[in-house]
Amino acid sequence: MTTDGRRREVRLPRLLAVLALLLTTAVAVRPGAAAADAAGLGGDYVALPKGAELLDTRDGTGGRTGVVGAAGVVSFPVLGVGGIPASGVSAVLVRLVTTSGTGSSWLRVYPDGTTPNGVSHLNISGTEQVSNTAVVRPGANGRIAVRNNSGSVHIVVTAQAYFLSTPGGGGGFVPVSQNKIVDTRDGLGTTKAKIAAKATRTITLTGGVIPTGAKAVLADVIAVNVTAAGWLGAVPAGAAGPTQSALNFVPTGHHSHALSLPLSASGQVTFLNQSSGAIDLVIAPYGYITASTSEGAGYRYVPTTRLYDSGSALAAGATVDVQVVGKLGMPTRGVAAAIVNVTVASPSAAGSVKVWPTGTTEPNISQVHNRADKTVASLAIVKPGANGTIRIKNNAGTARIVVDIQGYFGDPVPPAPTESYAATVGLQTGPVAGAALGMVEYAYTDNIGRVLIGHQTDVDNFGSVQWTVVSGSEAFSGQPSLALLSDGKAQVAVRYSDSDVWSRTQSALGSATWNAWADFGGSMAAAPALTRLPNNVMAVFAVDTDGALWVYQQAGTIPAWKSLAKQSLVGTPTVVATRTGVRLFIRTVTGTVKTAEYSGDVLSAWVDLGGTGATKPAAVVYPGYRIRLFAQQADGTIATKYQDADGVFPEAWTSLGGSPAAGAPSAVLDPVLGRTAVVARDSAGNVLVSWETLQGSGEFAVWSPAIPDLFEQAATDPTIVPLTNTTGQTWAILFRTVNNATRVYQRASASGLSSPAARSAGSGGFTAHTLPAPPV
Repeated sequence: MTTDGRRREVRLPRLLAVLALLLTTAVAVRPGAAAADAAGLGGDYVALPKGAELLDTRDGTGGRTGVVGAAGVVSFPVLGVGGIPASGVSAVLVRLVTTSGTGSSWLRVYPDGTTPNGVSHLNISGTEQVSNTAVVRPGANGRIAVRNNSGSVHIVVTAQAYFLSTPGGGGGFVPVSQNKIVDTRDGLGTTKAKIAAKATRTITLTGGVIPTGAKAVLADVIAVNVTAAGWLGAVPAGAAGPTQSALNFVPTGHHSHALSLPLSASGQVTFLNQSSGAIDLVIAPYGYITASTSEGAGYRYVPTTRLYDSGSALAAGATVDVQVVGKLGMPTRGVAAAIVNVTVASPSAAGSVKVWPTGTTEPNISQVHNRADKTVASLAIVKPGANGTIRIKNNAGTARIVVDIQGYFGDPVPPAPTESYAATVGLQTGPVAGAALGMVEYAYTDNIGRVLIGHQTDVDNFGSVQWTVVSGSEAFSGQPSLALLSDGKAQVAVRYSDSDVWSRTQSALGSATWNAWADFGGSMAAAPALTRLPNNVMAVFAVDTDGALWVYQQAGTIPAWKSLAKQSLVGTPTVVATRTGVRLFIRTVTGTVKTAEYSGDVLSAWVDLGGTGATKPAAVVYPGYRIRLFAQQADGTIATKYQDADGVFPEAWTSLGGSPAAGAPSAVLDPVLGRTAVVARDSAGNVLVSWETLQGSGEFAVWSPAIPDLFEQAATDPTIVPLTNTTGQTWAILFRTVNNATRVYQRASASGLSSPAARSAGSGGFTAHTLPAPPV
């Protein structure tokens, strides 16, 4: 080919190594140091109208001269080159082109200094000069690297735009419907005529779905009915050129991928057909870049990762939905668009693939165009649809379809307000080797957003608690959740200030140190509930602002949030183990309690148990996996209902009566009496307990102080911690005072009670302890 390689550009890099996902540092790796202006987090888009030449191995641009051989890697500078700032850049949008190839191959593009994964960005067929775009994060040294898999080839890389890591200085992204707005075949948006060889065409893109004043358009650009090899250039109308390629093509039909189209003040772009044959042109926008520094969504970094691989060939006409949100630390809401590379591998016939938001009307244009037996990939920018998925449709022949993510555009997500006096939780871990008893872990989020973990080395000595602030400078909100892994270590999950769910795991059994934070993403409206499923997989349940329940199972190659149901739910789920899974109890916006059982990946039908309260319910599991439920009612009192032998709850609630409660109850099956005990605060903040009058009676005595000789006020809802100490099985009531002092009321075990009368009494038998003060 004789076309200028500089104008070619390269194919879709699935850049960014999955490196940061390992989270080996003490601070979680966020999915992007930036996000666009409307969110005030950065990620602003800055177009480079004439492009920035970064690498051309034919003439030494970028520091390398000569072809790149099999397994060869070229590293070249990005920051400070061609108008790209020397700092403050979170990612670069690049075009990739190859020339003078000796065989079929593929390229990887990734941050220099990191280890690339197996994801390709540009597939090459012999000497063909084709292109693709990719979003690449510069390495710590300001460089990116490209690796050629096989054969030898010249490589050209040109930057189209870059993303800022701090707010201001660029614009945000606004998605639009993915239908075409320009088609030279029928005169849509332009003259009904091909663009002649070596000719230009100026086209106005604003005035319809693209508003006047937009700075640039991110669009799927398609060269149609190509008869001669060449390239398509694009510059703002009135600018010199174009002298560099935006899209390279060969004489085999259609070629396309996402492009940045900078606009003139009048909203126009001039296109150049740099080939010896006329071509048709189709433009289908993904969205536009605003002129304002306080509008639109901003780029968020996600390590380039494979989201989907059909493995075997997908049939002609087949569709598949691919989840793109809630993975790799991504939120489950507020994703304006996902940046994905879609590869059609080994197609049996020439055809195309469409990509669009699930649940919306199928667009009138395809995003990927393939030739028979030629693997091809195209970058696409797609707004997630129903349940955070995008739909892929194979339109001809059979082909293996692969989807890789390169980041996303994030809309503003309301921050999680700091919750004052969120409850403290506790958990006894498994014993270390040679020990009979496990240690105890406590966790709470204080009134300024710090997460504190208390490590009690001696279950019989509450003075042995050592507190550690594990949140660093990060801010969290709401009650944490603690659960045990199958090896006995503790894991904590808590809502981050941006509404994601973060988690840490004890570094070793019995250790006072914890591994790095892992950001699960999520964008949840309330504190999460962490539990271990019967298959020993750790799972987090949480509810979003739309009232939908989500689950995050920590298993698989790419753990992800899965939407279970939208039931107008609110608050934190209560989760208890059943024979076949876990049962969830969650409040609704009207105050009722709904329940469903989750077994593996299957959620049962929801049952509305009624009720009129607002706080989190409590549940106790009895032999036979029958559950007794306790819930606060509208007047503050606590009521209960109990499953029958068939697992059905009665329609009516039975009130415990007596003193109204100020918050959520907590309940336990007392190992001493075999009776159920319920604990709650009254309106004055006193911690009260109500005991079942007889084992299995289902009747409860009047409320009484948990410690008759010590009435003290709790600022948090009390929670219950089951314990096994040197005297046997017992439990403790846990709460904090208004001064954030952590109080523990320990129930004496059977051998610890002084007399048979004390053992049979429904009250008494508690000893008060104050845990050591945490660090300030």
